[in-house]
Amino acid sequence: MLSLAMGNLVLVAAFYGLTLIFYALRKIVPDLELAPKKANYPLISIIVPARNEETKILRCLNSLLNQSYPNYELIVIDDRSDDATGTIIEGLARLNGDKLKMVKGIEAPDGWVGKCNAICNAVAYASGQYYVFTDADTYHDRDSIFKAYNYLRQNQIDLVSFIPVQEFGSFPERVVMPILLSSFLLGDTFHAVNEPLAHRAYAYGQYIMCSRTSYEAIGGHQSVRDEIVEDHALGKVFKDNGFKIAVACGRGLYQVRMYNDLKSLWYGWTKNLYSLVDSSVLNVALLLFFVNFVVLFPFLNLAYITLTLTGQFLNHELTLNYELIYLTQVTLSSLVVLTCWFRQTSTHFKGLEFRHFFLLPVGCLYLSALYIHSAYLVLGGQEVNWKGRKYRVNSAKTIEFNTNVLEALKKSYLKITK
Repeated sequence: MLSLAMGNLVLVAAFYGLTLIFYALRKIVPDLELAPKKANYPLISIIVPARNEETKILRCLNSLLNQSYPNYELIVIDDRSDDATGTIIEGLARLNGDKLKMVKGIEAPDGWVGKCNAICNAVAYASGQYYVFTDADTYHDRDSIFKAYNYLRQNQIDLVSFIPVQEFGSFPERVVMPILLSSFLLGDTFHAVNEPLAHRAYAYGQYIMCSRTSYEAIGGHQSVRDEIVEDHALGKVFKDNGFKIAVACGRGLYQVRMYNDLKSLWYGWTKNLYSLVDSSVLNVALLLFFVNFVVLFPFLNLAYITLTLTGQFLNHELTLNYELIYLTQVTLSSLVVLTCWFRQTSTHFKGLEFRHFFLLPVGCLYLSALYIHSAYLVLGGQEVNWKGRKYRVNSAKTIEFNTNVLEALKKSYLKITK
């Protein structure tokens, strides 16, 4: 037990060290400098796809309508919502006709992810030299677009995306999201995505800015129409085509609340979590072993020590046990380092308090269930469900054609050839 605890302490320290490296090397968007009031700023088209976002869309659009950037248009597409989302967008469009353009979504063709289809339809109405793609569950600071544009222009980037500040409002979010989001840091600790010669490529789909010319050159979202993790795929297509991409810290630009409850959190993550680890069983096994051993094991040790001491106390058998003393010291050291890690990662979370640190063991178990279920859905040929749409995802991280449509196409082809 003591040797395992020592190994755990080493890995906890390594995990904390990797986290510190991630935060130390992240790109920071500088504050705005005073700009000339009469400068010619290019038109930026902000595109927001929205499906069943009645609780979040108003906050998002109001924040985008209040931007300090002087030359932009806001295009919002109601992606066939079956709640009040469309009504809310329509009301805002009437009040802000010169700034907000509403687009009615159409049914996605077979083989298309719904979000990609919605964005492609909305882009047809965009006139800007630059595009911003952002989600309906985001909230943008007043200088958000200004800062993003300055960062893209000054660094001569074709596509930049921003790591969001995550908001947590419910108990499930505070249990699951901190450990889940922090586990992603293991994927790109050194920010290889920002190195032009590195293979690593992805984007944060909650906030992407790109030039229109580069976007059209790669075929836009049509080039990733069947990708279940379309933002990562879009970043890869840009980089593979020789365009410069970057990921920067989004603190001071925007924040996002992804899920409100346990049900939406479960469906939201199981649809693409397996794809986020390259659809690899080995990657899932290694990640879950590492996270559970690093985070869960110290709490199990603490429970063991507490039960042992309680039993000895109740039986009046308290003795000087050096192995137990050393185990206690090592376990407490691991928990202290974990506390430092928790405080560091919490700088990117809102709604999280130190008392939520003690929920980490539950979060680890739930994280394991999410990864295992997500892998099962892909490997078992099951459908994922998101906002009323169902897809069958394969190990190539793309959605499969509807079987009935394929059969119809085959029959049509046979008739033609006959």
